Amino acid sequence: MNPGAKWGCKRLRHLCDVNPARPQATPAPSQQVAFLPMERIGDRGKLDCELLIDYGAANSGLTVFQNGDVLIAKITPCFENGKGALCQDLPGGYGVGTTELHVLRPRSNLDARFLYYVTTSAEFRVAGVGAMSGAAGQKRVPDDFVRDFRCLIPAALEQHAICTFLDRETTRLDALIEKKERLITLLEEKRAALINRAVTKGLDPSAPLKDSGFPWLGAIPTHWKTRRLKYVSSFVTSGSRGWADHYSDDGPIFLRIGNLTREGIDLDLSDIQRVQPPPGAEGERTSVNSGDLLVSITADIGSVAVVPDNLEPGFVNQHLALVRLRSALVSPRFVGYALRAPSLQTQFRLALYGGTKQGLGLEDVANLLVTLPPLSEQVRIVVHIDSAARRIGAAIAKTREQIAKFQEYRTALISAAVTGKIDVRGSTEA
Repeated sequence: MNPGAKWGCKRLRHLCDVNPARPQATPAPSQQVAFLPMERIGDRGKLDCELLIDYGAANSGLTVFQNGDVLIAKITPCFENGKGALCQDLPGGYGVGTTELHVLRPRSNLDARFLYYVTTSAEFRVAGVGAMSGAAGQKRVPDDFVRDFRCLIPAALEQHAICTFLDRETTRLDALIEKKERLITLLEEKRAALINRAVTKGLDPSAPLKDSGFPWLGAIPTHWKTRRLKYVSSFVTSGSRGWADHYSDDGPIFLRIGNLTREGIDLDLSDIQRVQPPPGAEGERTSVNSGDLLVSITADIGSVAVVPDNLEPGFVNQHLALVRLRSALVSPRFVGYALRAPSLQTQFRLALYGGTKQGLGLEDVANLLVTLPPLSEQVRIVVHIDSAARRIGAAIAKTREQIAKFQEYRTALISAAVTGKIDVRGSTEA
């Protein structure tokens, strides 16, 4: 028999205070407390408490919490991503943060760690997603779902044993996941360095160099040139506004910023929108051809992609610049890699005037600088980068699969332990 068969079952409202009005004691106005916007709340229970604020200076509309409270992100996609934590070792014992949090304060008969693990279980998360309400992109887990969620509750000693077991096992799994994440970071850095070296110095390490004339670019081979995009393209344009009215289940592809990635210069077509364009020149102007360069000019500025040879008919939206390159002068993939190189990405930040602009204009895009080796050398460099980037990309993909398996096992282990499907009482030795 599963241990959980003997446990009691209660709604969370009877085990903890859900979104209590205030901490049990109020910090002094001058006391520094942790400030936690959503980006400082991790998806495996980690909190980044380095950002401090005087409690008295905190906006009264912020969420207030204390050590021993359990936090749950309420808004999509943060809830689905598992953001939440048990508050421990908060500076001064208190914190304030985003309003997009549910705060659960366990009562005396409930181990705070056990409550945290319940809120990370698959049962709680799957049911919470189903209970979400609100407009698309702004859906939230309602208070009533949290209050009315039924969970199995063992006796205090068994709660302690389960938490000790899960603390140990999740710590081990998290260490494995973090090791894999560090490996991905190193691989991404290796890929960026390889691209940067190839498009700014070439493949011949003995080639003589000259000053490019741009401090952020540095020295380039003496036989290379630098050119602005407007001198190696026939035109630069962007998509039209208001095409959402023409969205359709069939028709040409409508390319958006989400179809560009930070991982390379190939389009990501895993999520595509289709459109039935209006007749006339406007549709013709924004249609893509093989070899066109696409640049994001709002939001994730500086993402770059090259339209492949086999792409079906498509159009770009207003958040993408379309650059029709002159194939007699440049290899489109070389230009794409050049603009993705860390050295040349600097000019995107410069074009934003220190971050005061909300996006790039077409003139900004036309004035982007690229390195320009002879065309035959561009082709050789592209072959070299493509080959190396494929190998590195495959290693990154494999590592991400391993991380996913660790995360799946972590979630399954927590669910099994807090629902009594496994007996951990004899497994709490260090």
